[in-house]
Amino acid sequence: MASTRDSLDVDETDALLEQQPSLDNPFTPESADEAGPSGSDDGLVAQAEELIEELSNAKLASVFVSLYMGVFLAALDGTIVATLLAHIASEFDEMRNVSWIATAYLIACAAFQPLYGKLTDIFGRKPGLVFASLSFGLGCFVCGIAGNLWVLVAGRVISGIGGGGLYALSTITLSDLVPLRKRGVLQGVGNILFGTGAALGGVFGGLMTSAFGWRWAFLVQVPFIAVSTLAIVFALKLPQPTQAAGRLLRVDFLGSFTLVVSLVLFLFAVAVGGNQLPWTHPVVVVSLPLSALIMGAFVYIERYVAKEPVIPVELLADRTIFGASFTNWFMTMSVYSILYYLPIYVIAVKGVSETTAGVALISNFVGVAAGSFASGVYMRNTGRYYMIAMVSAVSFVFGVALICTFGRNTSYTAVLFWTLFPGAGYGALLTITLIALIAAVPQKFQAVTTSIQYGFRGTGSTIGVALSSAVFQNVLLRRLHEHIQGHNADAVIDRIMNSVEEVRRLPLYLQPTVIGAYLAACRAVFVMCLVLGVCAGVSAMLMREHTLHNTLGRK
Repeated sequence: MASTRDSLDVDETDALLEQQPSLDNPFTPESADEAGPSGSDDGLVAQAEELIEELSNAKLASVFVSLYMGVFLAALDGTIVATLLAHIASEFDEMRNVSWIATAYLIACAAFQPLYGKLTDIFGRKPGLVFASLSFGLGCFVCGIAGNLWVLVAGRVISGIGGGGLYALSTITLSDLVPLRKRGVLQGVGNILFGTGAALGGVFGGLMTSAFGWRWAFLVQVPFIAVSTLAIVFALKLPQPTQAAGRLLRVDFLGSFTLVVSLVLFLFAVAVGGNQLPWTHPVVVVSLPLSALIMGAFVYIERYVAKEPVIPVELLADRTIFGASFTNWFMTMSVYSILYYLPIYVIAVKGVSETTAGVALISNFVGVAAGSFASGVYMRNTGRYYMIAMVSAVSFVFGVALICTFGRNTSYTAVLFWTLFPGAGYGALLTITLIALIAAVPQKFQAVTTSIQYGFRGTGSTIGVALSSAVFQNVLLRRLHEHIQGHNADAVIDRIMNSVEEVRRLPLYLQPTVIGAYLAACRAVFVMCLVLGVCAGVSAMLMREHTLHNTLGRK
Protein backbone atom coordinates (compact mmCIF):
# COMPACT_ATOMS: atom_id res chain seq x y z
CA MET A 1 0.00 0.00 0.00
CA ALA A 2 1.51 3.28 -1.07
CA SER A 3 -0.44 5.20 1.50
CA THR A 4 1.11 3.38 4.41
CA ARG A 5 4.64 2.61 3.36
CA ASP A 6 7.66 4.33 4.82
CA SER A 7 9.60 6.21 2.18
CA LEU A 8 13.18 5.47 1.18
CA ASP A 9 15.77 7.46 3.09
CA VAL A 10 19.06 8.64 1.60
CA ASP A 11 21.17 5.82 3.00
CA GLU A 12 18.78 3.15 1.74
CA THR A 13 18.69 4.77 -1.68
CA ASP A 14 22.49 4.84 -1.84
CA ALA A 15 22.62 1.18 -0.96
CA LEU A 16 20.21 0.33 -3.73
CA LEU A 17 22.04 2.40 -6.30
CA GLU A 18 25.41 0.97 -5.36
CA GLN A 19 24.12 -2.52 -6.17
CA GLN A 20 23.56 -1.62 -9.82
CA PRO A 21 24.11 2.08 -10.61
CA SER A 22 23.16 2.01 -14.27
CA LEU A 23 20.50 3.78 -16.27
CA ASP A 24 19.04 0.43 -17.29
CA ASN A 25 17.87 -0.35 -13.75
CA PRO A 26 19.05 1.31 -10.55
CA PHE A 27 17.21 -1.28 -8.49
CA THR A 28 18.05 -4.92 -8.00
CA PRO A 29 16.40 -7.13 -10.62
CA GLU A 30 13.95 -8.47 -8.07
CA SER A 31 13.04 -5.14 -6.57
CA ALA A 32 11.13 -3.74 -9.50
CA ASP A 33 9.15 -6.80 -10.51
CA GLU A 34 8.97 -8.95 -7.42
CA ALA A 35 9.51 -6.71 -4.43
CA GLY A 36 6.60 -6.55 -2.08
CA PRO A 37 6.21 -4.60 1.10
CA SER A 38 8.29 -5.62 4.02
CA GLY A 39 8.17 -5.48 7.76
CA SER A 40 5.17 -3.68 9.14
CA ASP A 41 3.68 -3.29 5.69
CA ASP A 42 2.66 -6.96 5.44
CA GLY A 43 -0.47 -6.40 7.47
CA LEU A 44 -1.36 -3.36 5.40
CA VAL A 45 -1.19 -5.34 2.16
CA ALA A 46 -3.45 -7.96 3.70
CA GLN A 47 -5.85 -5.17 4.63
CA ALA A 48 -5.75 -3.89 1.06
CA GLU A 49 -6.44 -7.34 -0.38
CA GLU A 50 -9.45 -7.67 1.93
CA LEU A 51 -10.65 -4.33 0.57
CA ILE A 52 -10.28 -5.63 -2.97
CA GLU A 53 -12.65 -8.49 -2.23
CA GLU A 54 -15.23 -6.01 -0.92
CA LEU A 55 -14.65 -3.55 -3.76
CA SER A 56 -14.61 -6.07 -6.58
CA ASN A 57 -18.33 -5.58 -7.23
CA ALA A 58 -20.69 -2.78 -6.27
CA LYS A 59 -18.33 -1.07 -3.84
CA LEU A 60 -15.58 -0.86 -6.44
CA ALA A 61 -18.01 0.96 -8.71
CA SER A 62 -18.95 3.25 -5.82
CA VAL A 63 -15.31 4.06 -5.10
CA PHE A 64 -14.61 4.66 -8.77
CA VAL A 65 -17.54 7.06 -9.14
CA SER A 66 -16.52 8.89 -5.95
CA LEU A 67 -13.00 9.39 -7.29
CA TYR A 68 -13.76 10.20 -10.90
CA MET A 69 -16.68 12.55 -10.41
CA GLY A 70 -14.06 15.05 -9.28
CA VAL A 71 -11.74 14.15 -12.17
CA PHE A 72 -14.57 14.69 -14.66
CA LEU A 73 -15.33 18.12 -13.21
CA ALA A 74 -11.64 19.08 -13.11
CA ALA A 75 -11.25 18.10 -16.78
CA LEU A 76 -14.43 20.01 -17.64
CA ASP A 77 -13.13 23.05 -15.78
CA GLY A 78 -9.78 22.85 -17.55
CA THR A 79 -11.37 23.51 -20.96
CA ILE A 80 -14.48 25.40 -19.92
CA VAL A 81 -12.79 28.78 -20.29
CA ALA A 82 -12.38 28.35 -24.05
CA THR A 83 -15.87 29.72 -24.70
CA LEU A 84 -15.89 32.17 -21.78
CA LEU A 85 -12.85 34.31 -22.53
CA ALA A 86 -14.56 36.76 -24.87
CA HIS A 87 -17.44 37.36 -22.46
CA ILE A 88 -15.16 37.76 -19.44
CA ALA A 89 -12.84 40.10 -21.34
CA SER A 90 -15.79 42.25 -22.36
CA GLU A 91 -17.20 42.47 -18.84
CA PHE A 92 -13.89 43.34 -17.18
CA ASP A 93 -12.43 45.22 -20.17
CA GLU A 94 -9.27 43.08 -19.88
CA MET A 95 -8.70 41.53 -23.32
CA ARG A 96 -4.91 41.84 -23.00
CA ASN A 97 -4.76 39.81 -19.76
CA VAL A 98 -7.69 37.44 -20.13
CA SER A 99 -5.50 34.48 -21.15
CA TRP A 100 -4.30 34.31 -17.53
CA ILE A 101 -7.59 32.60 -16.69
CA ALA A 102 -6.41 29.50 -18.56
CA THR A 103 -2.70 29.89 -17.81
CA ALA A 104 -3.16 30.22 -14.04
CA TYR A 105 -5.09 26.93 -13.86
CA LEU A 106 -2.48 25.03 -15.90
CA ILE A 107 0.46 26.40 -13.88
CA ALA A 108 -1.16 25.62 -10.53
CA CYS A 109 -2.04 22.08 -11.65
CA ALA A 110 1.47 21.37 -12.90
CA ALA A 111 3.29 22.90 -9.93
CA PHE A 112 1.37 21.15 -7.16
CA GLN A 113 0.66 17.73 -8.69
CA PRO A 114 4.08 16.26 -7.82
CA LEU A 115 3.50 16.91 -4.10
CA TYR A 116 0.37 14.81 -3.65
CA GLY A 117 2.00 11.38 -3.84
CA LYS A 118 4.42 11.74 -0.93
CA LEU A 119 2.20 13.99 1.18
CA THR A 120 -0.65 11.47 1.03
CA ASP A 121 1.81 8.68 1.82
CA ILE A 122 2.27 10.54 5.11
CA PHE A 123 -1.23 11.88 5.85
CA GLY A 124 -3.39 9.37 3.95
CA ARG A 125 -5.24 9.35 0.65
CA LYS A 126 -8.64 10.38 2.01
CA PRO A 127 -7.46 13.64 3.62
CA GLY A 128 -5.62 14.44 0.38
CA LEU A 129 -8.72 13.79 -1.71
CA VAL A 130 -10.88 15.90 0.60
CA PHE A 131 -8.37 18.76 0.49
CA ALA A 132 -8.17 18.62 -3.32
CA SER A 133 -11.96 18.54 -3.66
CA LEU A 134 -12.50 21.43 -1.26
CA SER A 135 -9.78 23.48 -2.97
CA PHE A 136 -11.31 22.85 -6.37
CA GLY A 137 -14.82 23.72 -5.16
CA LEU A 138 -13.63 26.87 -3.38
CA GLY A 139 -11.81 27.98 -6.52
CA CYS A 140 -14.96 27.53 -8.62
CA PHE A 141 -16.96 29.56 -6.09
CA VAL A 142 -14.38 32.38 -6.09
CA CYS A 143 -14.47 32.46 -9.90
CA GLY A 144 -18.25 32.67 -9.87
CA ILE A 145 -18.37 35.70 -7.57
CA ALA A 146 -15.20 37.45 -8.80
CA GLY A 147 -15.55 41.21 -9.12
CA ASN A 148 -12.49 41.70 -11.31
CA LEU A 149 -10.17 39.69 -13.51
CA TRP A 150 -7.42 39.16 -10.93
CA VAL A 151 -9.80 37.76 -8.31
CA LEU A 152 -10.98 35.39 -11.06
CA VAL A 153 -7.37 34.42 -11.79
CA ALA A 154 -6.82 33.77 -8.06
CA GLY A 155 -9.86 31.50 -8.10
CA ARG A 156 -8.37 29.62 -11.05
CA VAL A 157 -5.13 29.12 -9.09
CA ILE A 158 -7.08 27.66 -6.16
CA SER A 159 -9.03 25.41 -8.56
CA GLY A 160 -5.81 24.34 -10.23
CA ILE A 161 -4.25 23.27 -6.93
CA GLY A 162 -7.30 21.12 -6.24
CA GLY A 163 -7.74 19.90 -9.80
CA GLY A 164 -4.15 18.71 -9.96
CA GLY A 165 -4.71 16.71 -6.79
CA LEU A 166 -7.92 15.16 -8.11
CA TYR A 167 -6.11 13.98 -11.25
CA ALA A 168 -3.16 12.48 -9.40
CA LEU A 169 -4.91 11.05 -6.36
CA SER A 170 -7.65 9.28 -8.30
CA THR A 171 -4.92 7.33 -10.09
CA ILE A 172 -2.82 6.78 -6.95
CA THR A 173 -5.82 5.57 -4.94
CA LEU A 174 -6.86 3.07 -7.60
CA SER A 175 -3.28 1.78 -7.64
CA ASP A 176 -3.58 1.23 -3.89
CA LEU A 177 -6.73 -0.85 -4.32
CA VAL A 178 -6.37 -2.66 -7.67
CA PRO A 179 -3.57 -5.03 -8.78
CA LEU A 180 -1.45 -3.86 -11.70
CA ARG A 181 -2.76 -6.38 -14.22
CA LYS A 182 -6.34 -5.23 -13.68
CA ARG A 183 -5.36 -1.61 -13.31
CA GLY A 184 -5.17 -0.73 -17.00
CA VAL A 185 -8.87 -1.31 -17.71
CA LEU A 186 -9.99 0.94 -14.87
CA GLN A 187 -7.46 3.57 -15.89
CA GLY A 188 -8.86 3.33 -19.40
CA VAL A 189 -12.37 4.00 -18.12
CA GLY A 190 -11.00 6.86 -16.03
CA ASN A 191 -9.31 8.36 -19.08
CA ILE A 192 -12.60 8.12 -20.94
CA LEU A 193 -14.28 10.17 -18.20
CA PHE A 194 -11.41 12.64 -18.23
CA GLY A 195 -11.58 12.95 -22.02
CA THR A 196 -15.37 13.34 -21.92
CA GLY A 197 -15.08 16.13 -19.39
CA ALA A 198 -12.39 17.88 -21.42
CA ALA A 199 -14.40 17.48 -24.64
CA LEU A 200 -17.59 18.84 -23.09
CA GLY A 201 -15.96 21.76 -21.29
CA GLY A 202 -16.21 24.23 -24.13
CA VAL A 203 -19.75 23.18 -25.09
CA PHE A 204 -20.93 23.30 -21.48
CA GLY A 205 -19.35 26.71 -20.95
CA GLY A 206 -21.03 28.06 -24.06
CA LEU A 207 -24.46 26.72 -23.08
CA MET A 208 -24.26 28.04 -19.53
CA THR A 209 -23.05 31.43 -20.72
CA SER A 210 -25.86 31.71 -23.26
CA ALA A 211 -28.55 30.66 -20.76
CA PHE A 212 -27.44 32.17 -17.45
CA GLY A 213 -24.16 34.07 -17.87
CA TRP A 214 -20.53 32.99 -17.63
CA ARG A 215 -20.42 33.02 -13.82
CA TRP A 216 -22.80 30.07 -13.62
CA ALA A 217 -20.40 27.95 -15.66
CA PHE A 218 -18.26 27.97 -12.50
CA LEU A 219 -20.93 28.14 -9.80
CA VAL A 220 -22.90 25.16 -11.09
CA GLN A 221 -19.88 22.93 -10.46
CA VAL A 222 -19.84 23.70 -6.71
CA PRO A 223 -22.79 21.48 -5.64
CA PHE A 224 -21.46 18.58 -7.73
CA ILE A 225 -18.01 18.76 -6.17
CA ALA A 226 -19.72 18.99 -2.75
CA VAL A 227 -21.52 15.71 -3.47
CA SER A 228 -18.23 14.16 -4.61
CA THR A 229 -16.52 15.32 -1.39
CA LEU A 230 -19.26 13.85 0.79
CA ALA A 231 -18.99 10.58 -1.12
CA ILE A 232 -15.23 10.52 -0.47
CA VAL A 233 -15.74 11.23 3.24
CA PHE A 234 -18.51 8.73 3.92
CA ALA A 235 -18.31 6.09 1.19
CA LEU A 236 -14.61 5.73 0.45
CA LYS A 237 -12.97 3.15 2.70
CA LEU A 238 -9.19 3.44 2.52
CA PRO A 239 -6.36 2.15 4.70
CA GLN A 240 -4.73 4.86 6.78
CA PRO A 241 -1.04 5.32 7.67
CA THR A 242 -0.24 3.54 10.91
CA GLN A 243 2.31 6.12 12.04
CA ALA A 244 0.10 8.91 13.36
CA ALA A 245 2.63 10.75 15.49
CA GLY A 246 5.19 13.14 14.07
CA ARG A 247 3.67 13.40 10.59
CA LEU A 248 4.59 17.05 10.17
CA LEU A 249 8.21 16.21 10.99
CA ARG A 250 8.22 13.77 8.07
CA VAL A 251 7.12 16.38 5.53
CA ASP A 252 9.88 17.60 3.23
CA PHE A 253 8.89 21.27 3.46
CA LEU A 254 12.11 22.61 1.96
CA GLY A 255 11.99 20.22 -0.98
CA SER A 256 8.28 20.92 -1.57
CA PHE A 257 8.85 24.68 -1.46
CA THR A 258 11.79 24.67 -3.87
CA LEU A 259 9.97 22.34 -6.29
CA VAL A 260 6.83 24.49 -6.43
CA VAL A 261 8.76 27.78 -6.73
CA SER A 262 10.99 26.39 -9.48
CA LEU A 263 8.06 25.06 -11.50
CA VAL A 264 5.99 28.23 -11.07
CA LEU A 265 8.88 30.43 -12.22
CA PHE A 266 9.62 28.20 -15.20
CA LEU A 267 6.01 27.79 -16.29
CA PHE A 268 5.33 31.50 -15.81
CA ALA A 269 8.31 32.39 -18.01
CA VAL A 270 7.36 30.03 -20.84
CA ALA A 271 3.70 31.09 -20.61
CA VAL A 272 4.34 34.84 -20.94
CA GLY A 273 7.50 34.71 -23.07
CA GLY A 274 6.69 35.57 -26.66
CA ASN A 275 3.05 36.25 -25.75
CA GLN A 276 2.38 38.89 -23.10
CA LEU A 277 6.08 39.78 -22.89
CA PRO A 278 8.99 39.48 -25.34
CA TRP A 279 11.55 36.76 -24.63
CA THR A 280 14.11 39.49 -23.93
CA HIS A 281 12.00 41.13 -21.22
CA PRO A 282 13.81 41.26 -17.83
CA VAL A 283 11.01 39.30 -16.13
CA VAL A 284 11.46 36.39 -18.54
CA VAL A 285 15.25 36.64 -18.65
CA VAL A 286 15.46 36.50 -14.84
CA SER A 287 12.74 33.87 -14.28
CA LEU A 288 14.27 31.12 -16.44
CA PRO A 289 17.78 30.96 -14.91
CA LEU A 290 16.36 31.53 -11.42
CA SER A 291 14.04 28.57 -11.98
CA ALA A 292 16.99 26.40 -13.05
CA LEU A 293 18.98 27.48 -10.00
CA ILE A 294 16.15 26.66 -7.60
CA MET A 295 15.56 23.32 -9.36
CA GLY A 296 19.24 22.53 -8.78
CA ALA A 297 18.74 23.33 -5.10
CA PHE A 298 15.70 21.02 -5.07
CA VAL A 299 17.69 18.13 -6.53
CA TYR A 300 20.46 18.67 -3.95
CA ILE A 301 17.93 18.78 -1.11
CA GLU A 302 16.19 15.61 -2.27
CA ARG A 303 19.48 13.77 -2.80
CA TYR A 304 21.46 14.80 0.25
CA VAL A 305 19.31 16.64 2.82
CA ALA A 306 15.71 15.36 3.00
CA LYS A 307 15.10 12.25 5.09
CA GLU A 308 11.86 11.53 3.26
CA PRO A 309 12.15 13.26 -0.13
CA VAL A 310 8.94 14.45 -1.73
CA ILE A 311 10.36 13.02 -4.98
CA PRO A 312 13.31 10.59 -4.71
CA VAL A 313 15.29 11.87 -7.70
CA GLU A 314 17.15 8.54 -7.96
CA LEU A 315 13.99 7.07 -9.45
CA LEU A 316 14.62 8.93 -12.71
CA ALA A 317 17.80 6.89 -13.17
CA ASP A 318 15.61 3.89 -13.99
CA ARG A 319 15.23 3.71 -17.76
CA THR A 320 11.53 2.78 -17.60
CA ILE A 321 10.67 5.71 -15.35
CA PHE A 322 12.85 8.02 -17.43
CA GLY A 323 11.32 6.78 -20.69
CA ALA A 324 7.71 6.84 -19.45
CA SER A 325 8.10 10.32 -17.95
CA PHE A 326 9.57 11.88 -21.07
CA THR A 327 7.10 10.04 -23.30
CA ASN A 328 4.36 11.85 -21.39
CA TRP A 329 6.26 15.14 -21.50
CA PHE A 330 6.81 15.27 -25.25
CA MET A 331 3.45 13.71 -26.09
CA THR A 332 1.48 16.13 -23.90
CA MET A 333 3.29 19.09 -25.48
CA SER A 334 2.25 17.80 -28.88
CA VAL A 335 -1.34 16.97 -27.96
CA TYR A 336 -2.14 20.28 -26.26
CA SER A 337 -0.67 22.19 -29.19
CA ILE A 338 -2.98 20.28 -31.54
CA LEU A 339 -5.99 20.83 -29.29
CA TYR A 340 -5.41 24.58 -29.34
CA TYR A 341 -4.55 25.05 -33.01
CA LEU A 342 -6.63 22.47 -34.88
CA PRO A 343 -9.78 24.53 -34.15
CA ILE A 344 -7.98 27.65 -35.41
CA TYR A 345 -7.12 25.79 -38.61
CA VAL A 346 -10.70 24.72 -39.31
CA ILE A 347 -12.10 28.18 -38.45
CA ALA A 348 -9.57 30.29 -40.36
CA VAL A 349 -8.78 27.99 -43.28
CA LYS A 350 -11.95 25.91 -43.67
CA GLY A 351 -14.30 28.72 -42.67
CA VAL A 352 -16.44 26.73 -40.23
CA SER A 353 -18.15 28.09 -37.13
CA GLU A 354 -16.68 27.87 -33.64
CA THR A 355 -19.24 25.21 -32.71
CA THR A 356 -18.27 23.08 -35.71
CA ALA A 357 -14.62 23.60 -34.84
CA GLY A 358 -15.30 22.22 -31.37
CA VAL A 359 -16.94 19.17 -32.90
CA ALA A 360 -13.70 18.55 -34.85
CA LEU A 361 -12.00 17.69 -31.56
CA ILE A 362 -14.59 15.13 -30.51
CA SER A 363 -13.15 12.46 -32.81
CA ASN A 364 -9.78 12.98 -31.15
CA PHE A 365 -11.32 12.38 -27.74
CA VAL A 366 -13.11 9.29 -29.11
CA GLY A 367 -9.70 8.03 -30.18
CA VAL A 368 -8.29 8.76 -26.72
CA ALA A 369 -11.10 6.78 -25.08
CA ALA A 370 -10.78 3.83 -27.48
CA GLY A 371 -6.98 3.66 -27.24
CA SER A 372 -6.94 3.94 -23.47
CA PHE A 373 -9.56 1.25 -22.91
CA ALA A 374 -8.19 -1.13 -25.55
CA SER A 375 -4.66 -0.93 -24.12
CA GLY A 376 -6.04 -1.64 -20.65
CA VAL A 377 -7.85 -4.75 -21.89
CA TYR A 378 -4.70 -5.89 -23.72
CA MET A 379 -2.57 -5.55 -20.58
CA ARG A 380 -5.15 -7.36 -18.46
CA ASN A 381 -5.30 -10.28 -20.90
CA THR A 382 -1.58 -10.59 -21.67
CA GLY A 383 0.26 -9.08 -18.72
CA ARG A 384 2.49 -7.21 -21.20
CA TYR A 385 2.69 -3.65 -22.45
CA TYR A 386 5.90 -2.97 -24.42
CA MET A 387 4.68 -4.10 -27.84
CA ILE A 388 1.36 -2.26 -27.56
CA ALA A 389 3.32 0.82 -26.46
CA MET A 390 5.34 0.70 -29.70
CA VAL A 391 2.18 0.28 -31.79
CA SER A 392 0.57 3.20 -29.96
CA ALA A 393 3.62 5.42 -30.52
CA VAL A 394 3.51 4.64 -34.26
CA SER A 395 -0.22 5.44 -34.32
CA PHE A 396 0.42 8.78 -32.63
CA VAL A 397 3.27 9.81 -34.94
CA PHE A 398 1.36 8.62 -38.03
CA GLY A 399 -1.73 10.60 -36.99
CA VAL A 400 0.22 13.81 -36.37
CA ALA A 401 1.98 13.35 -39.74
CA LEU A 402 -1.46 13.18 -41.39
CA ILE A 403 -2.49 16.41 -39.62
CA CYS A 404 0.63 18.06 -41.09
CA THR A 405 -0.84 17.42 -44.57
CA PHE A 406 -4.01 19.42 -43.89
CA GLY A 407 -4.49 22.17 -46.45
CA ARG A 408 -7.14 24.43 -47.93
CA ASN A 409 -8.83 21.61 -49.82
CA THR A 410 -8.79 19.00 -47.05
CA SER A 411 -12.36 17.88 -46.41
CA TYR A 412 -13.91 18.28 -42.98
CA THR A 413 -14.59 14.52 -42.97
CA ALA A 414 -10.87 13.85 -43.41
CA VAL A 415 -10.12 16.17 -40.49
CA LEU A 416 -12.51 14.17 -38.30
CA PHE A 417 -11.14 10.80 -39.41
CA TRP A 418 -7.40 11.51 -39.30
CA THR A 419 -7.50 12.95 -35.78
CA LEU A 420 -8.64 9.56 -34.48
CA PHE A 421 -5.12 8.14 -34.95
CA PRO A 422 -3.16 10.50 -32.68
CA GLY A 423 -6.01 10.35 -30.17
CA ALA A 424 -5.85 6.55 -30.01
CA GLY A 425 -2.06 6.57 -29.66
CA TYR A 426 -2.17 9.24 -26.97
CA GLY A 427 -4.90 7.51 -24.96
CA ALA A 428 -3.11 4.17 -25.08
CA LEU A 429 0.27 5.62 -24.08
CA LEU A 430 -1.27 7.51 -21.17
CA THR A 431 -2.43 4.21 -19.71
CA ILE A 432 0.59 2.13 -20.72
CA THR A 433 3.23 4.52 -19.38
CA LEU A 434 1.42 4.80 -16.06
CA ILE A 435 1.29 1.03 -15.59
CA ALA A 436 4.89 0.60 -16.76
CA LEU A 437 6.09 3.32 -14.40
CA ILE A 438 4.37 1.77 -11.37
CA ALA A 439 5.54 -1.74 -12.30
CA ALA A 440 9.15 -0.58 -12.60
CA VAL A 441 9.64 0.33 -8.94
CA PRO A 442 9.23 -1.30 -5.54
CA GLN A 443 5.67 -1.02 -4.32
CA LYS A 444 6.48 1.66 -1.75
CA PHE A 445 7.27 4.12 -4.57
CA GLN A 446 4.11 3.75 -6.68
CA ALA A 447 2.53 6.93 -5.29
CA VAL A 448 5.53 9.19 -5.86
CA THR A 449 6.19 7.74 -9.32
CA THR A 450 2.57 8.41 -10.25
CA SER A 451 3.04 12.00 -9.08
CA ILE A 452 6.16 12.22 -11.24
CA GLN A 453 4.18 11.25 -14.30
CA TYR A 454 1.47 13.80 -13.59
CA GLY A 455 4.14 16.43 -13.01
CA PHE A 456 5.62 15.74 -16.44
CA ARG A 457 2.15 15.85 -18.01
CA GLY A 458 1.30 19.15 -16.33
CA THR A 459 4.50 20.90 -17.30
CA GLY A 460 4.27 19.42 -20.79
CA SER A 461 0.82 20.87 -21.38
CA THR A 462 1.88 24.37 -20.32
CA ILE A 463 5.15 24.29 -22.28
CA GLY A 464 3.36 22.91 -25.35
CA VAL A 465 0.80 25.72 -25.39
CA ALA A 466 3.57 28.32 -24.91
CA LEU A 467 5.80 26.87 -27.66
CA SER A 468 2.96 26.46 -30.15
CA SER A 469 1.77 30.00 -29.45
CA ALA A 470 5.24 31.39 -30.11
CA VAL A 471 5.60 29.39 -33.36
CA PHE A 472 2.12 30.35 -34.55
CA GLN A 473 2.43 34.05 -33.77
CA ASN A 474 5.88 34.40 -35.33
CA VAL A 475 5.01 32.60 -38.58
CA LEU A 476 1.66 34.36 -38.94
CA LEU A 477 3.15 37.79 -38.28
CA ARG A 478 5.98 37.23 -40.74
CA ARG A 479 3.64 36.03 -43.49
CA LEU A 480 1.24 38.91 -42.99
CA HIS A 481 4.00 41.52 -43.15
CA GLU A 482 5.29 39.90 -46.34
CA HIS A 483 1.95 40.17 -48.15
CA ILE A 484 0.06 43.09 -46.62
CA GLN A 485 1.46 46.50 -47.48
CA GLY A 486 0.17 50.06 -47.36
CA HIS A 487 -0.31 52.97 -45.00
CA ASN A 488 -2.82 51.11 -42.75
CA ALA A 489 -1.14 47.69 -42.99
CA ASP A 490 -0.14 47.63 -39.32
CA ALA A 491 -3.70 48.27 -38.18
CA VAL A 492 -5.07 45.52 -40.43
CA ILE A 493 -2.41 43.05 -39.29
CA ASP A 494 -3.11 43.89 -35.66
CA ARG A 495 -6.81 43.11 -36.15
CA ILE A 496 -6.00 39.83 -37.88
CA MET A 497 -3.57 38.79 -35.14
CA ASN A 498 -6.11 39.49 -32.39
CA SER A 499 -9.10 37.65 -33.83
CA VAL A 500 -9.44 34.70 -36.19
CA GLU A 501 -12.99 35.88 -36.94
CA GLU A 502 -11.49 38.93 -38.66
CA VAL A 503 -10.46 36.73 -41.61
CA ARG A 504 -14.02 36.58 -43.01
CA ARG A 505 -14.56 40.30 -42.50
CA LEU A 506 -11.66 41.31 -44.73
CA PRO A 507 -12.14 42.44 -48.35
CA LEU A 508 -12.51 39.46 -50.68
CA TYR A 509 -9.27 40.18 -52.52
CA LEU A 510 -7.32 39.98 -49.24
CA GLN A 511 -8.91 36.85 -47.78
CA PRO A 512 -6.88 34.22 -49.75
CA THR A 513 -3.62 35.86 -48.65
CA VAL A 514 -4.62 35.90 -44.99
CA ILE A 515 -6.00 32.35 -45.15
CA GLY A 516 -2.67 31.24 -46.61
CA ALA A 517 -0.83 32.94 -43.76
CA TYR A 518 -3.02 31.19 -41.19
CA LEU A 519 -2.48 27.86 -42.95
CA ALA A 520 1.30 28.33 -42.90
CA ALA A 521 1.22 29.23 -39.19
CA CYS A 522 -0.97 26.25 -38.28
CA ARG A 523 1.17 23.90 -40.37
CA ALA A 524 4.31 25.15 -38.59
CA VAL A 525 2.67 24.24 -35.27
CA PHE A 526 1.68 20.81 -36.59
CA VAL A 527 5.24 20.12 -37.80
CA MET A 528 6.50 21.04 -34.34
CA CYS A 529 3.94 18.58 -32.94
CA LEU A 530 5.30 15.88 -35.27
CA VAL A 531 8.86 16.43 -34.02
CA LEU A 532 7.62 16.22 -30.42
CA GLY A 533 5.70 13.05 -31.30
CA VAL A 534 8.86 11.42 -32.65
CA CYS A 535 10.67 12.38 -29.44
CA ALA A 536 7.85 10.75 -27.47
CA GLY A 537 8.19 7.57 -29.53
CA VAL A 538 11.94 7.42 -28.95
CA SER A 539 11.38 7.91 -25.22
CA ALA A 540 8.85 5.08 -25.18
CA MET A 541 11.48 2.74 -26.64
CA LEU A 542 13.55 3.19 -23.47
CA MET A 543 10.95 1.42 -21.34
CA ARG A 544 11.53 -2.17 -20.26
CA GLU A 545 8.93 -4.94 -19.92
CA HIS A 546 8.08 -5.51 -16.25
CA THR A 547 5.79 -8.07 -14.70
CA LEU A 548 2.18 -7.00 -14.20
CA HIS A 549 1.10 -8.89 -11.09
CA ASN A 550 -2.40 -10.13 -10.30
CA THR A 551 -2.24 -9.29 -6.59
CA LEU A 552 -1.48 -6.19 -4.58
CA GLY A 553 1.41 -7.99 -2.93
CA ARG A 554 2.91 -8.55 -6.40
CA LYS A 555 3.07 -12.31 -6.08
